[in-house]
Amino acid sequence: MSSVTKPAHVFSRDREWAGLVKFATSPSPDVRLGLVSGRRLLGKTHLLDALTREVGGFFFTAADETETAALTRFGQALAPHTGGGRLAFANWDEALERLLSVVPEGLVVIDEFPHLRRVSASLPSLIQHHLDPRGPAGQGKTRLLLCGSAPEAMGRLLGDNAPLRGRASLDLVVRPLDHKASARFWGLDDPRLAVLVHSIVGGAPAYRREFVAGDAPESVEDFDAWVARTVLNPASPLYREARYLLAERVDVRDRAIYHAVLGAIAAGNATRGVSRTI
Repeated sequence: MSSVTKPAHVFSRDREWAGLVKFATSPSPDVRLGLVSGRRLLGKTHLLDALTREVGGFFFTAADETETAALTRFGQALAPHTGGGRLAFANWDEALERLLSVVPEGLVVIDEFPHLRRVSASLPSLIQHHLDPRGPAGQGKTRLLLCGSAPEAMGRLLGDNAPLRGRASLDLVVRPLDHKASARFWGLDDPRLAVLVHSIVGGAPAYRREFVAGDAPESVEDFDAWVARTVLNPASPLYREARYLLAERVDVRDRAIYHAVLGAIAAGNATRGVSRTI
């Protein structure tokens, strides 16, 4: 495996970085497709963007838009890799064929892939066709990484009878930072304060960077005030974050049950038994 140094601006994620580098630099012709998933705000895009820059690959972020608009933006993103000009594609079959000819040996990252899958149902089948050794890309060494913030949708790409079933050489799930890494990320040396903060915000890096703009409690004595000015502040994004996280779960049918469980925990119930609060 080639050595690709992790940039200093990528915090922790040593295991994830090692897996991605192994995939991106593998000499095996059978390593063609990888999946990266995990809920929002965990730094997946930050991680993949850093990898793409280090190995000189192609990065495209999908958006919630029509297929025509997506193809237009894809052509605009790929054009600089062909020496300029303007690329226009009638469909994804054309787009993938040009992509794999422009990047025959490098890394290709498509972020937020479920957006494309939603408006282009045949895209996974087309990817299977183009990456197959007998397909248009032949024996090319393109490494394609599909990334998404909807774990359920990403999981279905490799499910039973799915076109990409058995094709992926990497299925990486990016998880929240553990309590030790989270303490370092927040710059907390006091173990008790670190546990208190982690119990509130968990290990999502974006909560410190974007959501509270670096505001961290200075001490255990400052913790309650910090909660008041961030988590319980109606003007803070953290104030409604629990609601948004619940809305992201497409498998949730009865939200009242989840709210009841959260209420029971907030009331002090901490065992597996059925609580009288619910």
